Amino acid sequence: METLTKASNRETKPLKVLIIEDHPDQRDLLAIVLGREGYQVATAANGVEALEQLERDNFQIVLSDIMMPRMDGFELIKNIRSNPALKAIYVILITARIQEGDRVRGLDLGADDYITKPFSFSELLARVRVGTRVVKYQRHLEHQTQIDSLTGLFNRRAMEEKFHDEFERAKRYGHPMSVLILDIDNFKAINDTYGHHGGDTALIKIADVLRGKTRQSDFSARFGGEEFVLALPETDQESALQVATKIHDEIKFCTFGKPDRIFRLTVSIGVSSTSEKSYSDWRQMLDAADQALYLAKNRGKDRVESWVAEKKAEVNLPPAHP
Repeated sequence: METLTKASNRETKPLKVLIIEDHPDQRDLLAIVLGREGYQVATAANGVEALEQLERDNFQIVLSDIMMPRMDGFELIKNIRSNPALKAIYVILITARIQEGDRVRGLDLGADDYITKPFSFSELLARVRVGTRVVKYQRHLEHQTQIDSLTGLFNRRAMEEKFHDEFERAKRYGHPMSVLILDIDNFKAINDTYGHHGGDTALIKIADVLRGKTRQSDFSARFGGEEFVLALPETDQESALQVATKIHDEIKFCTFGKPDRIFRLTVSIGVSSTSEKSYSDWRQMLDAADQALYLAKNRGKDRVESWVAEKKAEVNLPPAHP
């Protein structure tokens, strides 16, 4: 599951560097030097070719000559900075020019650093290491804004963004996708009886269960209070119900609290899936799971329910999920 563990893996994974240089010998030499330092390196001969690679792959650092055919380094920076998907890339310009105006122009257009030919490889590597530290720090900050501090799962904002992206991907390629909404039964009574520490312990344990019972490609969030959402790409409703049942049963048999004050809890889970209905957007799909959750609560809690149209008449459903 993509949470703290997966983010930690991203922190230790070598950064990808794209070298853009029209001179083949210089390009190959730079690739060898950076490759020996542990970077994942790709090369391009000009700005046009570079943009194609940047749109296909996820690079963190760009090392680009200024004087190149078809598209020079200045125009390349303009294209990079005007594309929201590429805005986080750290750009280092390489220039043989000594005019201060060229350096200022490059920085004004959005370059993060520059290096002037001729240069030593030690200087080049030092500047790339600076870029590496900046990229990793930006990753850390971004990660902190996406994570619920108590459980280590995604927070609601991050979940909505990821859910939207995954839903659109599934819709584009005609692949199934399912989502679960999980809510702790009688959570207020737990806080009242065992204190907020007991409630926090329960929330952390449920997050651990979600991590342990799902795949790396699944992603979950604490959606607010005692409510969790789990998105299951490439999963039809039958498989999603199996996952929901495993999670429900695992939580039901967990023990919580201190040795002298052990307690158990139950959860209600609502499930919706694109394999059962064609949803116009991710919010509609989440609403369906929310309605299934309400159905589970209405039928006595401590159960899993899926949403189908025929069930709508069985209960007086509340407004759709906000």
